[in-house]
Amino acid sequence: MHILLTNDDGLQAQGLQILKEEMMGYARKVTVVAPAGQRSAASHSMTINRTLYCHEHPGATDRVREISVSGTPVDCVKMAMEYFLRDDRPDLIISGINDGYNLGSDVLYSGTVSAAMEGPYYQVPAMAVSMGTMTEDRCRETARLVKALVEQVFVCGKFPGILNVNIPRDGEISLKNACVVPQTVQIYHNVIAEKRDIDGSLCYKIVGDLDLTTAPEDSDVACIRNGHIALTPLKWQQTADRAMELVRQYI
Repeated sequence: MHILLTNDDGLQAQGLQILKEEMMGYARKVTVVAPAGQRSAASHSMTINRTLYCHEHPGATDRVREISVSGTPVDCVKMAMEYFLRDDRPDLIISGINDGYNLGSDVLYSGTVSAAMEGPYYQVPAMAVSMGTMTEDRCRETARLVKALVEQVFVCGKFPGILNVNIPRDGEISLKNACVVPQTVQIYHNVIAEKRDIDGSLCYKIVGDLDLTTAPEDSDVACIRNGHIALTPLKWQQTADRAMELVRQYI
């Protein structure tokens, strides 16, 4: 199996490097194409009005290759699929391990999830992996879980789509502690913070306090709240099928 790894935290991020080590022991080939620096909340943005710069890191072998890209996570997948790996397409795309959750409606803003969303466009299955609190030990446990999910879901199960994986801050990291749940709305409080610039002028920052308490029980947010691993299949098609006839009535 050839696996493409990416993220939105940057090539040198702990989560990505630990995942790379784990996948190197499993896959035939691992290619890492990731942003040169932090690109969190990049969503599905793509660089079209600026030049991209790519740097291939030394030490490449027949089994592992690492490339940094000056753009977004989606840029990284497109550079991989359209250029670097055009003659050796991967069998699976994994985005992560992200430092911080990507739950519910937050997947709309997530660079981590958006990179995985590129998979179906190229007819390649994909997984996005995020965790609430990243310590080295917990990250290594998560990387082992990712390997188990690859084997069970994508190899044995031949799942063709996108799987969004979120790991709770506490609790066992194993398939036994995983639940398949739908998305919900992720609520934040105090989203806009007022600040003073160095010249005294008023400015603002989008922040927010995460609220896990209000989500319905059968949801990804509640799953994390209860200490379980949340597995959510996603799709990139956004057509509201049940609304088609309703809209046709007014045309």
